[in-house]
Amino acid sequence: MHSRRLIDRFGQMVQRLTIHLDKRLSIDVQSLRLFRCALGLTLALQFAGYLTEAQALLSDEGVLPIESWKKLPHANWPWVSSLLALSGSTLWSECCLMLGILLALLLAIGYRVRWVSLSLLVLLHSVQARNPWVLYAADKLLFLLLLWYSLLVASLGRQGASGSVIRHLAGWGLRLQVCVMYLFSVLRKTGHTWEEGTAVRYVLEIDQFSRPEASWLLDLPPNYLQIMTWSTLTLECLAPFMLLSISIRWRCLGLFSLCMLQLGFWFTMDLGWFPWISTLALIPHLPARLTGKPDRASFLEPFRFSHWDRLAGWLLVGMLGWNLAMNHTYPDTLKSRLPAWIGQSIALLRLDQYWGMFAPNPMVHDGWFVMLATYPGGQQLDLLDPERQDPALKPANVLATFPSDRWKDFLMMLYDYPDQAHLWEGVVQWFVSAHQTPEFQGQQPESIRVLYMMEETLEEGVAPPVEEQLWPRPASMTE
Repeated sequence: MHSRRLIDRFGQMVQRLTIHLDKRLSIDVQSLRLFRCALGLTLALQFAGYLTEAQALLSDEGVLPIESWKKLPHANWPWVSSLLALSGSTLWSECCLMLGILLALLLAIGYRVRWVSLSLLVLLHSVQARNPWVLYAADKLLFLLLLWYSLLVASLGRQGASGSVIRHLAGWGLRLQVCVMYLFSVLRKTGHTWEEGTAVRYVLEIDQFSRPEASWLLDLPPNYLQIMTWSTLTLECLAPFMLLSISIRWRCLGLFSLCMLQLGFWFTMDLGWFPWISTLALIPHLPARLTGKPDRASFLEPFRFSHWDRLAGWLLVGMLGWNLAMNHTYPDTLKSRLPAWIGQSIALLRLDQYWGMFAPNPMVHDGWFVMLATYPGGQQLDLLDPERQDPALKPANVLATFPSDRWKDFLMMLYDYPDQAHLWEGVVQWFVSAHQTPEFQGQQPESIRVLYMMEETLEEGVAPPVEEQLWPRPASMTE
């Protein structure tokens, strides 16, 4: 009898806690519909962007054939998990991408959302897994948003949402994902530059990210940059709690602050899709009162623990536990200690999250690539920046030397893994064929060297660049 009372009291406590969390983590139906439309359009644009570079980055005719891809270090999922691995032809990759565009548009208009979202999840994984060296944080965030949304609509089933407010564990995950990203990003910014307030200055010195238009910020007094640094930390720390507030005013303040933060990132740095996808992740947080009157009764409906709900619950626990563990280690380090199938499953679902941009300190070594081609007669040309008159000088805009942000990430990964230097040959051949200038039309260069001009950011300024030859590798480095 006594144990029965304890069980009843525990059940009542769990019910009260669930109702309290529902008030903070439930999603307004209209907000979810707006999110679905924006998610579909974003996916369509993503697939369209990949379509323009399918031959170069997603086929055997490009810089990373499937045979080379299988041997990449830190490939944490089996190569067979990608539909694009069924064929190395450009046509097959383009067909998959065009199918992705079609499905994304169907998602945007709300056609058969349950199956379309799951199909898109498989396609998005296939595209991302085909060439993991062109991915960055925005790609993982986009996949996770689609994963939580797919689980949510699968949990709702054919009947869809009842009432104006949705309460599901997958919805909790969708709401918490962006909060986890910001909060744990702050927890990892433990370096001295963030404490001293100099981190923004170091970030603006990174040529691969900083826009030339933002260089005027470096001329501001140090106190201004300190305020910007500490303001960023404060906002990233407090805004997640604002998003989870029951107060409409506080939640709207959190939404506005994070939108302004991402707008500032967009104006000052080239982070690819990250500002837009981070803003997309805020849509499910729109309060119900902004889109319609909430249905209070829906808060009291019990959970229907289907297999989709159970999966969402385990993923929610895994997401929180993994991010806590990442305060003390790194994803690859932890996955290497786990059984292979567990590590691959974690990577497959993108639960191996690590939101550590510019943490614990911004990088102090950066630079630019030079693909120096020497033609008959001694003339030299930088294939990455053919319009630059003197290849020995620093480009006026380092970002403009990369064909796209995908290429930027691929080249930087090649630099980070010197044991894969043999891949430079395919990259060089691609640029020779794709960047023929009228002056050297029909001519083949006598020699080509791939160089990296390394700059180090010091407390008192930027050190002169140091030249490093990446390809052909010097004999002393290949022995």
